[in-house]
Amino acid sequence: MNLNVLAPVALFAFNRPEHTRRTLEAIAKNDLASATDLFVFVDGPRNEDDVVLIQEVCTIARGMNAFKSLTIVEQDANIGLAKSIVQGIDKVLEEYSNIIVLEDDIVTSPVFLNYMNASLARYESEKKVWHICGYNEPTENRNSRQSYFSRLMNCWGWGTWRDRWQHFERKPEKLVTEFTPEMIDRFNLDIGEKFWFQVLANVDGRMNTWAIFWYATIFKQNGLCLNPHVSYVRNIGFDGSGVHCNVDEFRNKKRKLNLEPNIEYPEILAEDYAAFENLKKFYTLKKKKPGKIEKIKRKILRKVISL
Repeated sequence: MNLNVLAPVALFAFNRPEHTRRTLEAIAKNDLASATDLFVFVDGPRNEDDVVLIQEVCTIARGMNAFKSLTIVEQDANIGLAKSIVQGIDKVLEEYSNIIVLEDDIVTSPVFLNYMNASLARYESEKKVWHICGYNEPTENRNSRQSYFSRLMNCWGWGTWRDRWQHFERKPEKLVTEFTPEMIDRFNLDIGEKFWFQVLANVDGRMNTWAIFWYATIFKQNGLCLNPHVSYVRNIGFDGSGVHCNVDEFRNKKRKLNLEPNIEYPEILAEDYAAFENLKKFYTLKKKKPGKIEKIKRKILRKVISL
């Protein structure tokens, strides 16, 4: 692997110093960290309490010396996670042709950067591939050395290229007019309102998110997302500390991270039917206490949105 062309890492943080510390310490343990440019985007405060926490986050970030370079971008005012991520990715991709994206609650495997950079390099010229996932749900028939393609995007540690990201749109009202019932079913993996409700919640103003629109962008282009069968990342944010994440015992269960630096790639450039069925089964069977998002879902789905 050419160490002169590694993808930069963009980390998005706010007011969680301990989560940020754990995320940074994990990525710093990657053997490619010393050849990687790191950008840390820190959103501005909403109130006085945030000021102290954000200062601590920035202090932790400045103390990281494991990387080729470190750039910290601080917001004077709070712009929210969605705007912070979109603006930050746009900024990095003005200079670089690809990017690896983390949020402040994503702990990575020590070979995460190996997997991400190898995958970004492999599929750079394959325009049907839009997104490299670092996470996969704990579905059946998993093999740590293998990967597969899916229509579904996951944003817990991921990567893409400038020429794909340039198509990104966050236009919920436009999506509602564009998507047919058949497209919505495919978007939802044919298992009910699993994802589409997030689009409707953004139309309604009850949510202000970005990831569902990146998924929609890829989906409209019939793009593919590469997934490891066993995750290279763990989300440590399901402890009630995040804006969009409630306490979730299932998500908080500590699972072993993938330690295979050299993954086996799919032979066919198409969605893996067996893996897709396992993913559908996982989402269908997974039981979850109704939290904030589920309550929003119930309210949104009662409304008839006609545009």
